Amino acid sequence: MTDQNAQQAAPKTNEGADLVAEVRDFIATRKLLNLASLTADGQPHASTAPFLAADGNFYLYISELSEHCANLMAHNKASVIFNADEADTKQAFARLRVTFNVVANTIGRGEDQWQQRIGQLREKFGPVMDHLKDLEDFHLFELQPSAGRYVKGFGQAYALEGLEKQVALHLTDGHREKNDAA
Repeated sequence: MTDQNAQQAAPKTNEGADLVAEVRDFIATRKLLNLASLTADGQPHASTAPFLAADGNFYLYISELSEHCANLMAHNKASVIFNADEADTKQAFARLRVTFNVVANTIGRGEDQWQQRIGQLREKFGPVMDHLKDLEDFHLFELQPSAGRYVKGFGQAYALEGLEKQVALHLTDGHREKNDAA
């Protein structure tokens, strides 16, 4: 790395690592994620699905009968959001939330990873998975997160680079007050 590149590279700080750990801990308390996917004709569709977070990715086991399954099969790009419970939110505009852009890939039933993730889903959601795993219309999707945003409250928004990179950039630009002098 040249001296010029070293000067341009943002230093890693414990704050970034701490914030990423905070995000992972928050996501670990959730059972459902909200998914924004695209229909075959490119229309947005919002839905909710049970999920598993593992190894820096999210996993959905969903049926072809659901619109979001068909959407992920047609378009592999989507977005997810995790929200704090409304009952725990004092100010709606400052609600704690985490969003990520994701790329969805299917994991085939014959793959070792399929067995591993189904086992982890059973640990998280219980015996219902014993029945669901045998239904052929269900598919396992791996959602790989990339660009994200963590909002803790007013003035506390951070850009994220997935769940594994220890990078959280504090966003400080953007709000502008109305200028009454005009």
